[in-house]
Amino acid sequence: MVFANSVVRSSSKHVSAYGTVLDRFLVHHVSSVGGAAASASSSLSGAAAASASASSSSASLFEPTKSETSERWAPPKFSQRRQAKLAKEALLTGRLESLPDGPKVARIQKRMSKLVEHLEFEQASSEFRYVPSGSSTFSASSQNQGRLTGKSVRPRLRVSDQEAEMALNNARLAAKGAGPYAGRGKVFKGSKIDRDSTRRAKDVQNKLANMKDTVKDWQKSRNEAKNKLKPGLPF
Repeated sequence: MVFANSVVRSSSKHVSAYGTVLDRFLVHHVSSVGGAAASASSSLSGAAAASASASSSSASLFEPTKSETSERWAPPKFSQRRQAKLAKEALLTGRLESLPDGPKVARIQKRMSKLVEHLEFEQASSEFRYVPSGSSTFSASSQNQGRLTGKSVRPRLRVSDQEAEMALNNARLAAKGAGPYAGRGKVFKGSKIDRDSTRRAKDVQNKLANMKDTVKDWQKSRNEAKNKLKPGLPF
């Protein structure tokens, strides 16, 4: 899903009046890309030499090439980032095969093949449901249905929803008393506020019960502070 979303987001970028990035690439490098395809179908010696040069030029677009004279590697003409943009756009427009071989093109082709295999597996597995080998749920109606349609109905992969729910409940009950902590009481692990809630509730109750004494003490201390500030002399 993430792969599909990233491909769709990149499709709306880099579009100008001269066309998309892929269109401009195919217009400027159509000869080199076509030379690679022509090299595979040519059989004459002269044509083979021309196709070899064309394939080397097309390979230098996305892949590093080694010089025969200096034996040094030359980097590809297009960086990995530009190759990724071209490959994503070619995938959306169905022209991935028109691009020359490269690491980004090979990566997308590999991911698409895996995606197709995964979808085929999900589609095939969604038509069946696992049933233990000991259960026999093959009825006469399924036999008649197989005879009418001409398709073989396999009884080992058919079970009702009630039987599946019952088996799941039995498995839960069987696993309830198992494990290293079986028979141990549930340990309360809450936050600090939850752990101190009982003590704080008791403190509030005690303060409410002694509220009259607290008010009297506060008034007494206030009067004492006022009397302390009064002068001792009457004038």
